[in-house]
Amino acid sequence: MPDEDTGAVESVDAEVIRVVELVLDHASHRPRESLMVITASARHAVRVQQAVLHAAAKRSDVTEFFIGDRAEPFMVATLEQCVAQSRDRVIFSVGYGRTPHGRVLSNFGALAAPGGERLLAVAMTRARRSMVVVSCFQPSDIDQDRMKHGIVALAQILSEAEARFKEDPIPDDGDAMLVDLARRLEGLGLAPALGHRDKLGLVASYGGRAIAIETDPVVNQTSLRESLRLRPEMLKRLGWHYLRVHSFELFADPDAVARRIATALGAIADAHPVTAPVQVQAGAHRAD
Repeated sequence: MPDEDTGAVESVDAEVIRVVELVLDHASHRPRESLMVITASARHAVRVQQAVLHAAAKRSDVTEFFIGDRAEPFMVATLEQCVAQSRDRVIFSVGYGRTPHGRVLSNFGALAAPGGERLLAVAMTRARRSMVVVSCFQPSDIDQDRMKHGIVALAQILSEAEARFKEDPIPDDGDAMLVDLARRLEGLGLAPALGHRDKLGLVASYGGRAIAIETDPVVNQTSLRESLRLRPEMLKRLGWHYLRVHSFELFADPDAVARRIATALGAIADAHPVTAPVQVQAGAHRAD
């Protein structure tokens, strides 16, 4: 129900439960990577923090993730608090919901105030590897003619996320060799996608790792310095693995290229592991 004083519908139970599930899953499967939950609602931040600690107290297998001495400890932050923070992965939980009549009200805390779009933009850059958005409503529920500031920006972000979720990750009308490679990666258990955000020709993920694959046509569109050094370095800083593939490799042996990518992400074992050299001690031998 809406708050009697502010009219806001804050911290819906279903959203709290879902965030706790995501946090515990991260602590179980990616304990070496740091995590932060960001929300637009101060009340929601408190409830999520309490719910996570309550759930973690029953799970001895994840205790170290929450109370261990870490350079970047787990934290729950509001939009204002997250400005000076960053983590490997971020869960952005909106923190506001719909009324029992299905309406989304205009009271979104800091998001609805002047500068809310700037706070949201900063929040969207706090993750070095990936961000998950949790919301109890769809972008179509937001009346953009009535809303202002960061709420409009939030609607746009939710719309983009919804569109990417619905689209076919491997459309048939793309580059024929990349489409073929994507299908082979899918057969090896990876999750490929073509035209990632209209910036990367082919990407693939497996077990929390992601790789960007670029081919000759993409490389040839940029300067030599950018294609050989700057672009790969930038992608690696953002948490991507990077692989440049020549067109002749895709044509001659696409299976080998697919296996190389799968090996880089740990989906299959390296068929040619590097072994340490055998140490041989030289010495004088006397024949009797």
